[in-house]
Amino acid sequence: MSKNLRAILLMAVSVGMLAALDGMVKHVNSLGMHPFEIAFFRNLFGLFAMIPFFMRIGFSELRTQRLKFHLGRGIIHSASMITWFWALTVIPLADATALSFMVPVFASIGAIFIMREPSQASRWISIIIGFIGMIVILRPGFTDISLGTWLVLGGTIFVATSKLMTKSLSRTESPSTIVAYMSLTLTVVSFGVATLVWTWPTAEMWLWFAALGGLGSIAHVIQAQSYKDGDVTLIEPVGFLRLVWAALVGFVVFGEVPQVWSWLGGGIIMIGVLMLIRSESNHKKVS
Repeated sequence: MSKNLRAILLMAVSVGMLAALDGMVKHVNSLGMHPFEIAFFRNLFGLFAMIPFFMRIGFSELRTQRLKFHLGRGIIHSASMITWFWALTVIPLADATALSFMVPVFASIGAIFIMREPSQASRWISIIIGFIGMIVILRPGFTDISLGTWLVLGGTIFVATSKLMTKSLSRTESPSTIVAYMSLTLTVVSFGVATLVWTWPTAEMWLWFAALGGLGSIAHVIQAQSYKDGDVTLIEPVGFLRLVWAALVGFVVFGEVPQVWSWLGGGIIMIGVLMLIRSESNHKKVS
């Protein structure tokens, strides 16, 4: 099996696992647990899963000259996770997933205006297409924009910001340092938010939380291996399978039927993102 084919399969598996994780969040919420607490326990058990990693890299990797920047990124990423988990409890999985594809579009806008990256015409065309897809999903003026929709949009902006901050950190920090501070900050911040709505989990919930932490960590490890093995231009499009997985989980487990507008708008956003990926790839080859 070629590396690219293996990478594609790994990405397909990882996004399927993440869709299943989203379904678990929705299920645990139906058992009576607030999404703020779900986010905390997902991070706590994810941190437990990372203990072997921390033991291997040692505490020396925590040395940094950019502690405030690490903490700031962790707070923003915590906000993205909390808003995402909250959104999953109030709107269908597929609808939320379709809107989440706006992350690369928002990140590209931030790269142009904040990080002063080249403002190429191809980038702007991709961004415009992405926004057209978003408008198709939202249909402002034709339907009310729900709380869940606003939460997803806010979360995508937080994720895009976190990605740009990661790019900045990667210039001076090792991946191990970035991951370590991310895991620690997510757990602490989400705990602070969870205390606002705290109730003790039942025995069944503890099992779901352990599954959430383990599944999330494994999914991200698999995804990292996918990026390591294959070309980004081949792997990124496979990530859009998450919409299919989310629709399947939503329909089979929760009886959700995605709106046709989510499929149409999500498809348009996909086109914009794929054009963006291709443009970035060509630009790197030229440079």
